[in-house]
Amino acid sequence: MVKIKKQKIHPHKKRREASSKPRRNFKGFFNFLFWTLLVACIGAGVVGFQYLFVDSDCFNVKAVDVKFYDEKNVLRKEPLTDIDDKKIIGANIFLVDLKSFKDEIEERHAELRDIIVRRVLPNRLLVQAKKRQPFARIHSDRQYLLDRECVFLPDTKNFLVEEMPLISGVRITSSRDSGPRLNESQEEKIKKALFLIAMISRNKKLLKFKLKNIDVTDIRNISFYFDAENVEIKIGDSEFNKRLDTLGTVLEQLGQDIGRVKYIDLRFEDPIVGPR
Repeated sequence: MVKIKKQKIHPHKKRREASSKPRRNFKGFFNFLFWTLLVACIGAGVVGFQYLFVDSDCFNVKAVDVKFYDEKNVLRKEPLTDIDDKKIIGANIFLVDLKSFKDEIEERHAELRDIIVRRVLPNRLLVQAKKRQPFARIHSDRQYLLDRECVFLPDTKNFLVEEMPLISGVRITSSRDSGPRLNESQEEKIKKALFLIAMISRNKKLLKFKLKNIDVTDIRNISFYFDAENVEIKIGDSEFNKRLDTLGTVLEQLGQDIGRVKYIDLRFEDPIVGPR
């Protein structure tokens, strides 16, 4: 006998499948809306940024403040003439070329060093610098002052020129429009003299003596004089440290008898003291 397997019949299944509707793609719509709003916000931000920082007068430069470090390394506000700030005043502070402005100041003011130019929001520029200090002088066609780095200072009115050590044996000239131009020999002589001045000023044995004059006419046979003693000190062109220590010992031994001495020659192993 054959058994017939009964199957369950779902008469409404096909009807439900036929009646189901396709779902809408809301995820794609929200992605499109998000990116559209994002691009719109970025565009509005760019326009607002341009107006606020570029087109608005809020960030136009209204002044240039100048401050110098004094001898105590304290910043003090001082006027600085001969700065061409016509192109700076009224310009947008973010569009000012600080490097070009700094280079212009360095070119016009050789007496300044370590110059820094920075923006002070919303509308000011700040110039900070150190003034070069005179270290020595040269008397040629006129009086010249130099700092430790062999930079000629343009103004001698505010300094006690006679207090500076004199470098002799160098003849230089300059025009009104430009500073002195040194040839290789002149520059070598001056730098050698400045180096010796620095070493004399640092030598503890010579602190009580004031340097008056350094003669570099012959750079291989440099000599110098102290202010109170009219004694020529011949030091040559090398071994300055060793020879200055020897000089300190000789001067200590001479004491009050220094007035009887015409010269002290330090160029040899044993110093030579020449009487008057």
